[in-house]
Amino acid sequence: MTPPGPVAGPSSAPASGGTRTGVTGTGGTGTVPRRPDESMTLLREVTERPLDPGYALMAQRRAEAGGATGRSRRSVVLMLLVAILLGAATAVAVRDLRAPQPTIAKGRTVLMEQIQDRSAQVEALSRQTASLSAEVEGLQTGGLLPSALQEVNQLDRLVSGAVPVEGPGMVVSLTDGSGGGLVEPGDAPAESRVRDADVQFVVNELWAAGAEAIAINDERLTSLSAIRNAGDAILVDLQPLNGPTYRIEAVGDAEDMQVEFARSAGLGFLQLLSAEYDIKNEVTTSDGMYLPGAGSPTLRWAKVPTSDTTQDRSEEDNG
Repeated sequence: MTPPGPVAGPSSAPASGGTRTGVTGTGGTGTVPRRPDESMTLLREVTERPLDPGYALMAQRRAEAGGATGRSRRSVVLMLLVAILLGAATAVAVRDLRAPQPTIAKGRTVLMEQIQDRSAQVEALSRQTASLSAEVEGLQTGGLLPSALQEVNQLDRLVSGAVPVEGPGMVVSLTDGSGGGLVEPGDAPAESRVRDADVQFVVNELWAAGAEAIAINDERLTSLSAIRNAGDAILVDLQPLNGPTYRIEAVGDAEDMQVEFARSAGLGFLQLLSAEYDIKNEVTTSDGMYLPGAGSPTLRWAKVPTSDTTQDRSEEDNG
């Protein structure tokens, strides 16, 4: 009797159709083969989705933290409230700084009153000085000096502006402009205000036109006079002039002065002030003007009279 042979099975003999592709094993257990591109998976993750794992990790951490999102929102709201409070405080501080302070306004009023009082005192002292100067002049012309010295002294005082003068002449008025708008007197823009250089130019042109004596707002000019600025005020010999109109009076031959002034650069300068800076001006003539004296000049040097002058005085005394 022939013993039975081995039973054909998956592990001992191939099936009629051949071996199953990709399936191997023992005892009926199979293994899936590796993909050919499996080694490229890490590179694809790095190149195609480099941030996704990081986002996923952070989302997981936030989910684990629980109330972190609520705290961040509260922080944003708190910062917003702090910013609003700081902005409101800054606005209030700026408003308080710009608002006129009662103390400052009161102090300015007190200073203005003091300035007015001091100006009144200066005017009173100036009148007293003029009275004393007239008294001194009367004593000098009352026979205390020889006639030759009296004539020289009178001419010197006339030329220096120490004595009043009157006669025909010419008047040039300069008035602060408004800069093209309607403003209160004294509130004109800086470029539309009369400056010391403007007054100086007109005065020099009047001297060149033949003026014998000049006064600005009743302030007599001498050979030592200075016209300058102090802030917004124009000073003549340290005396402030009251604006906004500055009246420049010149005594001399009115017709000749007017002709010479028109030929000079003075007329063109006035037209420039009017056209470019809105500074109003007016040129007129007068048959009779009175210019006050500048007071007694300061004595800077003196010398002893010559023997001829002393002899003339002796002859007058003997005569």
